[in-house]
Amino acid sequence: MRLLQEQYFAPSRSVTAPELAKLAGVSSYQVVNLNYGKLGRLFCEETGLEKPIGNEAELKVAKWWTVWSIGYSTHTGFLWEMHSEVAESLEILGWVTPAATLPTFPDEVEENQVFREGAVCKVAVNAYERNPYARQHCIKHYGTSCCVCGFNFGEWFGELGEGFIHVHHLCPISEIAEEYEVDPIQDLRPVCPNCHAMIHRRSPPFSIEEIITLRKR
Repeated sequence: MRLLQEQYFAPSRSVTAPELAKLAGVSSYQVVNLNYGKLGRLFCEETGLEKPIGNEAELKVAKWWTVWSIGYSTHTGFLWEMHSEVAESLEILGWVTPAATLPTFPDEVEENQVFREGAVCKVAVNAYERNPYARQHCIKHYGTSCCVCGFNFGEWFGELGEGFIHVHHLCPISEIAEEYEVDPIQDLRPVCPNCHAMIHRRSPPFSIEEIITLRKR
């Protein structure tokens, strides 16, 4: 099920097998191909769905992966695009959290996937679209303790503070002013609101290392 969860969070819910292997921490794309199809076969056997069959040239070979996605060739490889019905089912079962319900906090930017980030929105003032899944993967990697002072809201406030943390963008997206690729591990860091505010006390912002040094004075 991890494969489907990672695909759900991918841009446009579309991935190649090598990309999915990297996201899910699987040793190779061949293993992903095998398990992706095996999962489709098990689903059909358990639910009684008709076996998905290829075309004449493919000698009527079952295409179990089509249970989850449509597929087509691109310049980056063969792409799986998740069926909307599959995505909706994952949401209903509670196996994924839809983007619209993920919490966001003031001054936030919302293994190692590339995410699209920073597309300008035309509103009362220019704002920037924040990718909540980039935030999610940053926290998954670094945890929810502030990387400057080590403060953890869950440890101090229990359930109320569990999972609460700002995510700081090392290169301010307001300075980029265009859509670009953000790596949650390389570009983002979890910081508490206090340290986040201090980082932005000047323009350009202080680096995390500079703020750590200032705290030690």
